[in-house]
Amino acid sequence: MTKIIQTNTLGKPASKPAFLASSIALILTFPFVNAKENDSLGSLERIEVRGIINNGSNRMMQSEIDLADGSAPDLRGQIEQLPGLSVNGNGLVSGVVQYRGLFGDRLKVKVDDIGIAGAGPNAMDSPLSHVLGNRQELVLHQGIAPVSLGSESLGGAIEIRDLAPEFNSEANFAVNSELSAGYFANNKAQLLGANLHGANKTTYINFQGQYQEAENYESGNGLLVPSTFYERSGMKLRAGYHHNDSELDLVIGHRNTNESGTPALAMDIIYVDSLWYKLNYANRLNDKWKVTSKIYGNQNEHAMNNFQLRPASMAAMHRLNTVDSEALGVDIELMQLERDDAEGFSTGISYYKQNHNSRITNPNNGMFFIQNFNDVQRDISSLYAQYEFETSSSSRLLWQIGGRASRVDLQANEVGSNMVMMSPAVASVVNRFNDADRQLDFFLLDLVVKAQMPLSKHTVATFSAGQKERAPSYHEVYSWFPLGVSAGLADGRNYIGNLDLEKESALKADIGFQYQKDNTSVLASLFYQKVSDYIIGVPSNNMPINMITNMMGVQQALQWNNKAARLYGIDAYFSVMLSPHLQFSTSAQYVDGKLSDGINGQELALYRLTPLSGNMALNWQHNAWDIAFVFDVAAAQTKVSPLQNEAETAGYGVWNVKVDYKVNAAMDISFIIENLADKDYATHLGGVNRVRDENVALGQKVPEAGRNLGLHLNYRF
Repeated sequence: MTKIIQTNTLGKPASKPAFLASSIALILTFPFVNAKENDSLGSLERIEVRGIINNGSNRMMQSEIDLADGSAPDLRGQIEQLPGLSVNGNGLVSGVVQYRGLFGDRLKVKVDDIGIAGAGPNAMDSPLSHVLGNRQELVLHQGIAPVSLGSESLGGAIEIRDLAPEFNSEANFAVNSELSAGYFANNKAQLLGANLHGANKTTYINFQGQYQEAENYESGNGLLVPSTFYERSGMKLRAGYHHNDSELDLVIGHRNTNESGTPALAMDIIYVDSLWYKLNYANRLNDKWKVTSKIYGNQNEHAMNNFQLRPASMAAMHRLNTVDSEALGVDIELMQLERDDAEGFSTGISYYKQNHNSRITNPNNGMFFIQNFNDVQRDISSLYAQYEFETSSSSRLLWQIGGRASRVDLQANEVGSNMVMMSPAVASVVNRFNDADRQLDFFLLDLVVKAQMPLSKHTVATFSAGQKERAPSYHEVYSWFPLGVSAGLADGRNYIGNLDLEKESALKADIGFQYQKDNTSVLASLFYQKVSDYIIGVPSNNMPINMITNMMGVQQALQWNNKAARLYGIDAYFSVMLSPHLQFSTSAQYVDGKLSDGINGQELALYRLTPLSGNMALNWQHNAWDIAFVFDVAAAQTKVSPLQNEAETAGYGVWNVKVDYKVNAAMDISFIIENLADKDYATHLGGVNRVRDENVALGQKVPEAGRNLGLHLNYRF
């Protein structure tokens, strides 16, 4: 079910329903005539996602999207319904969000309004793994993200947070509770959740708890796919006090990920202990201005190995990697409240620091160690200003302009290994790194211009252009030993850092077209971006490093270097109401990306690009019933990167069915069938298998799950 409501920046509903979809969340559909109202509490597994839409001005549209249940333990099923968004599936709890061909550190993903500094150097504890809650607000900033979202958003920005707290009109506390449970047969997945919410006129408190576990799933041809199991739990406390012109809000989240598989990576998760927090204070100074201040951070401790949860090689090759991260940030913003002339100004300053450590050992050899990262620090200081205005009241031409200046400082302590006494090559790279100047700094400048212009009563055009920049990540400069540390690329190659890397700078343009008349909507967006000094691994010419890889018996290491790249593509969506109860919708996305100054003069495809893909959905809703048939489809991906030994992937089409029945005001039941035809297939972004297993060969694409029957129960009291 989807409801679309036009709002202004303060979230006040407009007088008429807004049937025009936006330039941000292109999956939007239109409400059924007798669409049921949203429940006061959603399911911990049937996550309600509200999309905030910004057309480049302070006039906003808002949609509430009750998306289908699914077996995925995170939000990837909901995210992948939005054209342009995909998830690189390194593991069922280690998804890396991709937008228009860019992912990882190039894409800003905020959870509970904060950035997450994961401990895993291969993104096992990615930001998506920290999502915990039952009523989420997913904000996709399509195309070029506003500068107000923060620095280093070269690939775009996504925000995932709980919906705004609900208050009671009475002075006494009113309490609502919900219990939820789910089960999927293919992998024996169990999903349990609890939600307790209490509030009066000025104060709210909310507690959410969650437990998820599953065994390895079977593919469509009956193969048991290794390292697709997981177990994790979490809890989150939200509390706040809102009175008159002041708001004080607190969020504390904790996630325990226990033994969980990552088939596309060289190791599995033994544990990840994650804690994140935010304290936010907002004060309305007068009728024109509001100031907000926020302190936030996270701490992660993480262990992974290559022998405990998968078939192990010889004891001498056992590896245990123990890592940790810590982050702390402060933001202060001054915002102009909305005025009748549609003008608005905001400005802010921020400071964000991260610390990382990584040490590799062998439990069978007490002497062996590699101090991979030693007290790495990465600090960002930033200042921005953004202005929104209207140039003509008759044509309603709306503008947003903004700029952000940032300074990124990196430093790292000395590294070491027991192998320096046995290998002159290892001693050489250790001494070279420790003797180098490891204090680096980068200046970043982001500039954004957005415009929105109605072409007719039913049509709106949008345009945005700008420059976005990103400094190298800590692993791209400080990886001194050839290891598979790539922030989740999962390509099986070994990488080394480069202290001479330049920042990435992208020139971006986006043109959008939106049409809506009666019950029909057509949306499309073209994008192009040229990235100067794109950071990518190229074959190393470092002689000691190459000697080490030869001794290890692996491929030549790749060293991070700067190249030029370009990406372009289209997102599209179509929706029509066939009757008061029946809706048809379809969406599609296409992206192409190349190194424009590739290796040896060749233009090489970028790695792990989403193929041409989309879905078609037929949804029927009447009274207590809501039935959806969804056909997910993807074309073959033949544009692959030879640098990462990337293999082509065949196309596929998969049917999914979901039936919702509202038993009464307190109980909902959902029945789900994923992969109805039990098709044997693999997605291109699912990665390749790196687990020695007799069912799925090493280097083979990780198969997706076969037919999976699921049931969800939600009870509110």
